[in-house]
Amino acid sequence: MRHHHHGGKPAALAQGSVVLVGSPNVGKSLLFKHLTGRYVTVSNYTGTTVEITTGRLPDGRTLVDAPGVRSLFPASDDERVTLEILLSPEVTQAILVMDAKNLERGLVLLAQLALLEIPTVVVLNMWDEARDRQIRIDVEKLENLLGVPVVPTVALEGWGLRELRARLEEARIPRWQPELPDEVTRVLENLRDRARFRGRPLGAHRGWKFLALLLYLHGGGLPGLEMQDGHPRPDLSSRVFEHLYRQAREIAGGVMESPPVAPPPRWVAFLDAWMTHPVAGFLFLGVVLWALYEFAGVFGAGTLVDFLEGRVFGEWLNPWLIRFFDALPLPRLIRDFFVGEFGMFTMALTYGFAIIFPIVLTFFLAFGLLEDSGYLPRLAYLLDRFFRKIGLSGKAVLPMVLGLGCVTMATVTTRTLESRRERFLVTLLLALGVPCSAQLGVVMAMMAGLSPWAYLIWGGMVTFHLLLVGFLASRVLPGKRTPFIMEIPPLRRPSLSNIALKTWARLEWYLTEVIPVFILGTALLFVLDITGILAFMERLLAPVTVQVLGLPPESARGFIMGFLRRDYGAAGFLMLKEAGLLDFRQVIVSVVTITLFVPCIANFLVMLRERGRKALGIVAFIIPYAIFAGWLTRWMLTWMFG
Repeated sequence: MRHHHHGGKPAALAQGSVVLVGSPNVGKSLLFKHLTGRYVTVSNYTGTTVEITTGRLPDGRTLVDAPGVRSLFPASDDERVTLEILLSPEVTQAILVMDAKNLERGLVLLAQLALLEIPTVVVLNMWDEARDRQIRIDVEKLENLLGVPVVPTVALEGWGLRELRARLEEARIPRWQPELPDEVTRVLENLRDRARFRGRPLGAHRGWKFLALLLYLHGGGLPGLEMQDGHPRPDLSSRVFEHLYRQAREIAGGVMESPPVAPPPRWVAFLDAWMTHPVAGFLFLGVVLWALYEFAGVFGAGTLVDFLEGRVFGEWLNPWLIRFFDALPLPRLIRDFFVGEFGMFTMALTYGFAIIFPIVLTFFLAFGLLEDSGYLPRLAYLLDRFFRKIGLSGKAVLPMVLGLGCVTMATVTTRTLESRRERFLVTLLLALGVPCSAQLGVVMAMMAGLSPWAYLIWGGMVTFHLLLVGFLASRVLPGKRTPFIMEIPPLRRPSLSNIALKTWARLEWYLTEVIPVFILGTALLFVLDITGILAFMERLLAPVTVQVLGLPPESARGFIMGFLRRDYGAAGFLMLKEAGLLDFRQVIVSVVTITLFVPCIANFLVMLRERGRKALGIVAFIIPYAIFAGWLTRWMLTWMFG
């Protein structure tokens, strides 16, 4: 049983709590699941929108899965929350999860935990991947150097978990205390009595050296951390981190043996250079988009949808269900609820499984391939210069790309961006014009059978409006663009098992989150239809849909459905296309407008939680802007095609 508590008061940290710390993508959450079992609480950390997960260890202590961090010197909300948790008086121990293949980066985090004086157990996760790369780590020697327990694990298989549970009680403050430049050490000693944290001198706190260093390098960054007579000037931060990385590199080099890194094959090096080249990189992106169109747009939206919708549902399943319900002595109303125009079977499940599911499946497979190959960080690097034009860094590419899977989850990931300005700007662009996989599936289904010009015009118009709004918003919003710093992993052959696992996890989201909304939305439309409210709302919106957008009066239904979910609104337009009520130009106008229309309810609620009242302003802007964009598309198509 998994309990979710979003918002409100967070789960209190009990005395003796243990914190799970680590960089993103080191298997931390999977280890948390193994250590705590099923009884888990998810809540917002007090005063923030950052979620933390808590559970119980077998010995009854609370285990906190803190947000993934690259550093404990906070540059984002996630990092600040992790640091505040570690500084809580209730926390008595940390479990630091490292990637066994990247020991140096994990040791830099351990150096910061050592300065915080927190008893720690080190976990070397992904031990199997390190072994496959012929990386050998002398665990016993590493333990002796660090002075803390070190446990190799493979979280995916549960290997090493028994030893980890047995050694949790052996947590120690690391014997390895990183050296700092002499001039920095003198400043920290000076700050020990002059600076205060939570009303007391720094020297009275555990981990005072880290707090003094945070004050020295960043001027604070935590509530209650302050100087009595002004902040010191942070002029030696680069030297501090050079010291930390140099010492981490020395320790890693002393305990780790790995075969010489052979240069990649010439074709791999050539491909890598091509992907990030300022000109060739966009040609490669064009090839990727063409392949995505052929796989998801032609094969998924064409071949698979034709078979499932036309043959399985159209010729076999739905006719049988209609005959079955017609044979039952049921009132017409109940019969129509299941197999009528807005029927649970004939509309909700047909659209969910016959039209959208095959497109979502092919898209998720393609996305998993790009993700596992290492292409997405290169795409972020390539588009950094492009994103600067709208006041963002290449780091914002990742939430935007994730939005193609689920805009709601992508909005949550904006909290990893380092400034409020960037978080707001990316949230606005996600809500405005990034179609999630379900909506993308319907859009592809609508344009299936049309010429490639349909995809080019739709993609061009949506991209144009995203750039225009981003450019104008970046000039209006205060603040500056943050620098772009991202680790780019080596290109690798995608793992079929990894792609399969990720695709299944995303399909599980689709089946549990999207399909129920389709069913509820169809039920709502059924009620609106039989009560006459739907017809009334269509007449009310007709001036906009008919006169401004040039669409048939029935298209108002698509926008009404769009208030529930944008993908469901797109499904309403798909119904009109299949009924022969939309021509080529009207299809393009409708897909552009609904793509830029209001976000789904789930995304709106997340926006409200993440951005507060600004979310209302985003929605108030998007609705008229989407209609304007639809009108502009109609005018452009009339000019192009007469």
